[in-house]
Amino acid sequence: MMSRVNFLAGWSCAAGVALVFPGLVLAEMQRLDDADLAAIRGQGGITLEMEVEMTADRVSYFDDGNGIHLEDFRVGSATDPQGQAFHRVKVDITDDAALNLDYLIEDRRIEFGDVRLAGAPGLSMGGFFFDHSLKGYLRIRPGGALGGSGYTFDSAYTMTAGRLGYRTNGNEIFLDNMTLTMEALGVTLDVVDETLRLEAPRIVGSYDIGAIRYSNNPLNHGHSTDVATGAALPSYGSISGAFDLTTTTDLKAGGRTGEGLRIDHETTINSAHFIYRDDGNALSLRDISGHYRVSDLRLDVTDDWKGRPALGLTLGSMSGEVNIGAIEMGASGRSLGEVNLSFLLQDREFEGRHYTNALYLQGGGHPDAGGQGLRLATEWSLAQADLSYTEDGNRVIFNGLQSWGRGDITVNVTRGEVRNGTRFYDGLRIGFEGVKAGYRINGLQVGDEDAPLQGGTELLLALGFYPAYEFELDGQMTLGAGGASGEGLTINSDIQIRNGRAALIASPYNDGSGENGQKGVWLSDLSYDGHIRDMTIDVTEEGVAFNTGESWSTLDVGNLRLGDKDSGQSFGRFVVQTYEFGSGVTIVPGGSGEVCAGGVGVTAACTASGGMWQDRGDEGITVRMKQILAKAVDDSRKNAFTWETNREIDGSGLAINGTGTRLVLNDIHTSDGGDFDGDGVDDNTFGVRTDVSVDVYQTRVVKKGDGPDSLGVSGLRGDEKIMDAAAAEGYRYESAPSSADLENRPLGFAVRAQSRFKELSINNVDLVHPVGGAQTAVYGVHMQNFDIKANLTATPIP
Repeated sequence: MMSRVNFLAGWSCAAGVALVFPGLVLAEMQRLDDADLAAIRGQGGITLEMEVEMTADRVSYFDDGNGIHLEDFRVGSATDPQGQAFHRVKVDITDDAALNLDYLIEDRRIEFGDVRLAGAPGLSMGGFFFDHSLKGYLRIRPGGALGGSGYTFDSAYTMTAGRLGYRTNGNEIFLDNMTLTMEALGVTLDVVDETLRLEAPRIVGSYDIGAIRYSNNPLNHGHSTDVATGAALPSYGSISGAFDLTTTTDLKAGGRTGEGLRIDHETTINSAHFIYRDDGNALSLRDISGHYRVSDLRLDVTDDWKGRPALGLTLGSMSGEVNIGAIEMGASGRSLGEVNLSFLLQDREFEGRHYTNALYLQGGGHPDAGGQGLRLATEWSLAQADLSYTEDGNRVIFNGLQSWGRGDITVNVTRGEVRNGTRFYDGLRIGFEGVKAGYRINGLQVGDEDAPLQGGTELLLALGFYPAYEFELDGQMTLGAGGASGEGLTINSDIQIRNGRAALIASPYNDGSGENGQKGVWLSDLSYDGHIRDMTIDVTEEGVAFNTGESWSTLDVGNLRLGDKDSGQSFGRFVVQTYEFGSGVTIVPGGSGEVCAGGVGVTAACTASGGMWQDRGDEGITVRMKQILAKAVDDSRKNAFTWETNREIDGSGLAINGTGTRLVLNDIHTSDGGDFDGDGVDDNTFGVRTDVSVDVYQTRVVKKGDGPDSLGVSGLRGDEKIMDAAAAEGYRYESAPSSADLENRPLGFAVRAQSRFKELSINNVDLVHPVGGAQTAVYGVHMQNFDIKANLTATPIP
C-alpha cells in the first residue's frame, strides 16, 4: 500500500501539483485581462510568465499511521520575504509527440521552518532553505528503455545564485553562491512488475560553491554578509568539482514493515574531481572513478530501537569501490599518491553482538541547545573494507578493515554561550551520546592482494592510530567557520571514552584459517578525557596545517596487557596526562625523498658506511608535529606519567586503582632553554618536534639463520631475500645478489622519523606508597638538545 501526503492550510487540490511544479498552477481561478492575455503567445507553443508565492502551515507525510510534518512551508522570492519568484515556462509539443519545456526561474526560495514527527510534536529537526535561479529545458517523449509504455527524458539546466542552508534556534550554516550545470540525456522511466525504474546512461555536470558560511544572528537569515556590519560572514572555505555518472534507480512501495518506500540503486562514477579551497590554497582529489550499489534501502516513519518516533532509513547492504588517482595539496600541487577503497556494509556479528546499518532521524538535538536540532540514532556494520595507498607506483594495502557501532549522534548549529550549564561554541556542533563502537585491521599487504599479511600498523602509533580499538564514546565536536586567518575551520571539542581496549601491536584476526581472538599488546580498561580549544585547520602553501590553541587530556589505562585483551598478563596501570599550548601538526605532500637507510652520508659515502642510498620518489606523506608541553596549571592541566602496580583486589577479582605503589613523573614540560624575549619567563616555542615520513619502498632483508624458513625456502644466514615470481613461494635467497636482483628487493612499509627538542624537564619524580604517601626520589630533571632519528621498514616475516 502506498503512503499518503496531506497539504494543510486551506489549499486547493491543485496545490499538490504546485508543490512539485511551482508556478504552473494558481490556487484559484481568475479572469484574464488584456495585459495577462498579452503575455500568452501561441505561435510554436505557449509561454507562461508568472510571479509565484505559496505558503502552507504544514505539509504532512503518513506511513502506517505515523506522520512527519514540514511546517511553515513557503515558495517565493529569495531576496524579499514578502515577494514573489519569477517563472517563465515555454510549453511546446513537437511532431514526434514530445513535450518540450523551456524554463527560466529567477530569485526563488523554497523553505520550511520546522520538521516534526507526529509522535514527538515538541521536538523539531530544524529548518531548511534553498535559494536559486534556474534556466534549462526538459524534453519528455513516449517510450522508455523497455518499449512504448515508459518515457524518455532529456534535461539540462544551469543553477545560479544558489544558497542551501540548515537552521536551528536562529543560527544557520549554509552553502553560498552556488552554481551547478547538469545535463542528463536519454533518461528512461519504466514500470517493471511493481517497480518504477529510472535509468540514466550519463549524467554530466560541474558545481562551484563560493563559500560555506556560518551565522549566529537570526537577522542574517538568507544573507552572505552581516546585516549590522556589512562584513562577509565567516567561511569554512569553498568547494568545486565535476562529475560524469551512470545510474539506475528502482523505486518500490513498501517499507521495512508495512507502508513506506524501497530504493535499490547503482552508480558508476565514470570520472570526477573535487577541490576544496581555503583562501585560494587548494586540496584536490583528482581522477576519481568507481562504483557502488545500494540494495534494499527502506524509508519508513517508524520508531527506533528505543521506541522513539523517527524517520527510519534501514539498509540491506551497500558495496562499492572508489579510486582517487591523486591527492594534491600545497602551492606546488604535489601529490600524496593514489588511494583506493573497496567496502561492504551489511549485517554482521561483532564481539558476540549483531549489528546492522540503520539511521533514525529525530528532532531535538542536544537538549540544552534549544528546541531545534537533529538526533540521529545510528547503527553501522562495516563487514569488510580494504584501503590501499599507492605512491610512486608502489602499493600498501590496509587489509580487512572492519568497524561497528551503535549510539546517538546529535547535530545543532550553535553560538558561543553557556545554556543550562552546558558550554556551546560558534559552529556546527556534533554530539556523541552513548556510542559503543570499534574497529580493527587484519594487517598490511605490500605489493598486491596476494602478498602475505604482515605487521607495520604499529609504526603509525605516533599519529594516534591503533590497529584495533573498542570504546564507548560521549562528548562533542564543534566545527567553527574560519581558520588561523581568513577561511578554514576552528574546532572546539570535549571527548570522553570509557571501557576502551586499544591495541599497540596486534596479530591478524583472520590468518586465513578463520577468525580468532587477536593477540598483542593491549591498553585495556581504558578511559580517556580530552579537551581541545581553538584548533584551527587551514590549507596552506605547504600542506594542511592543524594548530591548537590549548589542549589537555587524561589517558587512564587500567591494565597494560600482553596476549589476550581481557585476560592477558598485566604490567599494571598507566596514567598519561597531557597539557599543551600552541602545538601543531602539518601534513605535507612528499615522503622521505633521498635517504641513507642504515648508514650516514650521501650516495657513495652512505654505501661505504654500510647503508643504502635510496631515492624514495616524489610522492608520499610527511607529518610534521610540534608539541609544546606547558608547565602545570592544576592537577588536570599538566603533563605527567604514572605507573601503578601491586593494587588491591576487590570481591570480583578486579584491581582497585589508587591502592598500589606508584611511580610518578610530575610536571613534564618543554623549554627553549632561556628567557630570550626578556619577559622574565623561559620561552617555550620550540617544544618537541617530530617529523614522520611514510613511503612504500624496496628494502634489504637478510636471513637470520641457516636452513629453511617457515615457508620452506632455504638459505644461509646473511643471504638477501629477492622477490622472484618464478620461485615456489614468490622469493628466493641470494648470497651475492646481482644488480638485477637488487631491483627485486622486497617492498616494505617505510617510515622515517626524527624527533628533537631543546630542553625537556621533569619537575619531580615521586614514589607513592599506599600507606606512607609520596616521597620525592628525584627533583629537577633536565634533558637538553636531543636529536633522534629512526628509519624503519616493515616487511613480511617468512
